[in-house]
Amino acid sequence: MIRLEGLSKQDVQICTLLWNCDTVEAVEVLVNAMPAAYKQRAVTMRELMTAAQLDTIEDIDENITAYLQHISSR
Repeated sequence: MIRLEGLSKQDVQICTLLWNCDTVEAVEVLVNAMPAAYKQRAVTMRELMTAAQLDTIEDIDENITAYLQHISSR
């Protein structure tokens, strides 16, 4: 699960729309259909969500690696 803090109400709405997309293609369609005033913010929110998800995956990988090293050192 990712958590983004300090977002405006509009940013939260955009993130909700992006999160509800089933595919990357659906995200692209959604972003491209947005009015210019929202499009750049949507791109920024998509990038933040992607970065946060990658950080989560990296944290999980580090936890698994540490746990496996602990097990193997027994």
